[in-house]
Amino acid sequence: MSNPTSAQRLLALLEEQQQDAARMLEILQAEFNALKGNDLQAFEQVMDIKLKHLNDLEQKERSSLPALEKIIGSPCNRQQLEAFIVNRRDAQLLAGWQSLHTTLKQCHEQNLLNQRVLAASHAQVQQALNLLRGEDPQAPPSVTYQDSGKPDQRHAPGQSIAIA
Repeated sequence: MSNPTSAQRLLALLEEQQQDAARMLEILQAEFNALKGNDLQAFEQVMDIKLKHLNDLEQKERSSLPALEKIIGSPCNRQQLEAFIVNRRDAQLLAGWQSLHTTLKQCHEQNLLNQRVLAASHAQVQQALNLLRGEDPQAPPSVTYQDSGKPDQRHAPGQSIAIA
């Protein structure tokens, strides 16, 4: 980073990535609210926005990588970039990097929370389906066989709530 403009370019890239990460965090929080409220329409809208944002992020990454490698002077990965910023001892760059890292960590944590909510919702739906089918989720699966000796794919005997 021999000239001062490269520090400015790197800071601008970090700030742009920070804005993108903050937007992703907002999207993930909206996704959580839709999941928590069982609002399928809102969830679908948020998923469309999320997928578009992810595609935009991938395009930005591909387009900014050559500029980043030019600034650093070598092929770039996260560890090299972090080492470069730390060794540069530029307070603004370091603050920008730490802010980006913090926001990305929040995105990761929010995404994990959303996954847990989605998994719990899936388990509830599965349990309701089992009850409707008259299946006992605690019972081991019973396998029946057709006359030909092949396993029968029909549901195990039980009284469906729809029949009862």
